[in-house]
Amino acid sequence: MEVGENKRIVLGFVVFFAKIAGMTGLVLMLALLVGCNQKNPQLGYELYLSGLEAYSEKDFSTAEKICLEAVKQDKELFQAELLRIKSLFFLNELEKSHALLEKLLKKVPQYTDARLWYIRFMIFQENFQMAAALLEEELVFNETDWRIHYLKGLINSKNQDYSSQLAALQQAERALSDGAKVYLDLTRLWMVLGMESQVEKQLEKARVLTPSKGELRILLETLEVLAKKQEVQDAV
Repeated sequence: MEVGENKRIVLGFVVFFAKIAGMTGLVLMLALLVGCNQKNPQLGYELYLSGLEAYSEKDFSTAEKICLEAVKQDKELFQAELLRIKSLFFLNELEKSHALLEKLLKKVPQYTDARLWYIRFMIFQENFQMAAALLEEELVFNETDWRIHYLKGLINSKNQDYSSQLAALQQAERALSDGAKVYLDLTRLWMVLGMESQVEKQLEKARVLTPSKGELRILLETLEVLAKKQEVQDAV
């Protein structure tokens, strides 16, 4: 059995143990696990993935503690740092979350996700003027990120400027439509490889993001026809 597989098994056990033994048990297990190893970036990343799973299940306490251990294994695992910051925010540890976020941004000011989370924090604190100024700076370099337009719309909503909110959300919608290209290309690739189940999955995602008119819609409809033909041929 490979070393990487052994680590995944151990980490799976850690998560299972956490669910049955509570957070004290989790911390003890992590201490044993980490104490028996030198600094290991791969282990840190595996821990981060476990933390991400806990976060997606809204188990923010578990996510925060796992990400703390992940960062101990790899000081440059910035996504684990940000996930810990987000978890602390939802645990209502706002001052700690804010302080760690500012520290992270000093280390890696180019980290877009961290900058956008800082803007979210400003909006939460109702510091709309600063949030709007920071969003304008983001737009100079990255006007195709739908999250920036969404956040602008959120500020407009807080200010009851619904006309501007509509314009911002329409911009976000246009930026999101570019994501349909990825799913359409994946659809074509899975068709070539003959993976029907994957074809349908990618088509479902593309349908959500593809505009009702234009070249992408024509491409989507063409791929849907080809997918049906392929199903018929396979059934014969």
